[in-house]
Amino acid sequence: MGLGDVTRAGVLAAVKECQYLGRENFRRRYGFGRAMAYELVLDENRYDSKAIAGVAHLYSVGDLLPADGFSGGARTVADRLRALGFTVEDGSALTYGPQQVPPQLVLQPRGGARDRGPQNFARSVRQGVPIADIKDVLGGHADALAALYPDGIVRLWGSTPTTRVNNEKARALRNRRVGDDVLFYAENHFIARARILHLFNSLPVAQAVWGTDEDDATWEHIMALGDVEEFPTRVPAVPVLTGLNVPAPLRSLTLRSAEDYRRVVQLFPQSRQQATASPPATLPDASSGLTSAELLDRVGSLNTHRHRGNRAPSRHQPLALFWAFSRIAAGKPRLAPWSCFLAEVRPLLAEFGLPGSKVTPEYPFWHLKGSDLWEVHGIESDASSMPQPGTFNKVQPVAGLTPAAAELLQNPLTRLEAVAKLYSTYLDDVDQRELLSRVGLAGYATADGLLDDGQDGRGQEAADEKRATGPTGRRESTSSRLIRDAAIANRVKELHGHACQVCGTRLQYKHSPYSEAAHIRGLGSPHDGPDELQNLLCLCPNHHVLFDGLEIYIDVEGVVRRAHGDEPLGHLRRHAGHHIDEAYLRYHRTLCELNGLTTE
Repeated sequence: MGLGDVTRAGVLAAVKECQYLGRENFRRRYGFGRAMAYELVLDENRYDSKAIAGVAHLYSVGDLLPADGFSGGARTVADRLRALGFTVEDGSALTYGPQQVPPQLVLQPRGGARDRGPQNFARSVRQGVPIADIKDVLGGHADALAALYPDGIVRLWGSTPTTRVNNEKARALRNRRVGDDVLFYAENHFIARARILHLFNSLPVAQAVWGTDEDDATWEHIMALGDVEEFPTRVPAVPVLTGLNVPAPLRSLTLRSAEDYRRVVQLFPQSRQQATASPPATLPDASSGLTSAELLDRVGSLNTHRHRGNRAPSRHQPLALFWAFSRIAAGKPRLAPWSCFLAEVRPLLAEFGLPGSKVTPEYPFWHLKGSDLWEVHGIESDASSMPQPGTFNKVQPVAGLTPAAAELLQNPLTRLEAVAKLYSTYLDDVDQRELLSRVGLAGYATADGLLDDGQDGRGQEAADEKRATGPTGRRESTSSRLIRDAAIANRVKELHGHACQVCGTRLQYKHSPYSEAAHIRGLGSPHDGPDELQNLLCLCPNHHVLFDGLEIYIDVEGVVRRAHGDEPLGHLRRHAGHHIDEAYLRYHRTLCELNGLTTE
């Protein structure tokens, strides 16, 4: 694969995303630097031709063409874009500042309460430190920080020294650089992102800002940060760390290359920060203020076709949206070319569409634009009617969820509510579990979701038809497993004295109390719940099975009810030291509602 696979529709899709993110954030998201010479010019706006081509490859064939994978010169990118009918100009005479290199990725543990991590993050990153408060200890760094922070508030984070010379932390301290992205890690999730603006070592500054730890050390290796963004929904760490080949949980400051960063960048929300330096010809504001409530309203009010003699709404658009939601859950690009849509959605329409209805994948591909959740690139937008089917095959347009919709659907609760809305509105007589399994959302069948290989004993290979005598045979296998925090599980059990929060039962097993810690929003895919106290219940084995099996739920008043029939079983037993996040209970209730829609 290479530049020859880039399509005109893919380029238009990449341009639209650049407009949404802003030129600098677009480059930063995908690991490209500013164009040295050739720029794409479209509607009087200028774009970095190499970055556009690399992302256009993603939307043309499904794989990002990385910055170091091809040349951005006249005989490569410029030729290909011109061959597709675009204008490319030599912008080398224009000066926009120093050329940027693709950012590396710095993984930064925030630290727990023992290290004053939450307090330090709130003070020196979220709120920032007035430069005037530390000016006396800044020395020669005062002028640099004053230039970087015109408002006089500097955002700092530091690391303690290490005596080792080649461990992860030492390599990260030695090789990180200005322009790198920093991801803050806490409680098995990534909670925030920032950019390194300045690096310096200062024992006096660190002591003035954070004091010292229990070993009388301080965080003297300092990063000055910009573009600080706290994620609205925390990003589960395990998929990211697995993709980066970093053991979970994250224990140390860790650095990964720009190439590694590109492999996981789409697992994070799109940056909404304003670019700090804009080139001439300001891009139009393509951002959207779409809310979760508006998204669900649009999902439930699709303009679906109704056939004569059958007033049931067509299932084509809902099924296409199911496919789109599954791509978000799997971390795939939100946009896909017509060839991919045709290959993956056509079988869904044939299997789950209305009986006797014609299979027309071009219909949802085009008409979902009316939902304001979908965009199509490569076919003139002012076309009043749907193009002929042959046009799709010839042009290979690109379509999928809008950036705003895709960003909202990265929130597991919003995504689950959207799935439930689709199913209850348009597909309540379809075999739900079969449909969800076919689109890659089988984990919604239980509260614990699809766990990593080897954790639940299911999916074992069938035994040989002829059984061998003697001891049971063994076979080697390789699997990955979610890492649970045993201390948190033990904490919830101790707080409740091993008494089930549903029935109050205290079991004894081998002369010791026995109870189980149940995750409210499961750790498995597609739930990706956090392993934290607010997401746990202390249950007996019976009620743990019923809770995970979506047979019982906890209503908004704290009453435990049977999912089928709504029979109350009593109030959930609470403890003052155990705060339960209501958002997790809402997630589990929604999961039960979806499960209850299954046709018997």
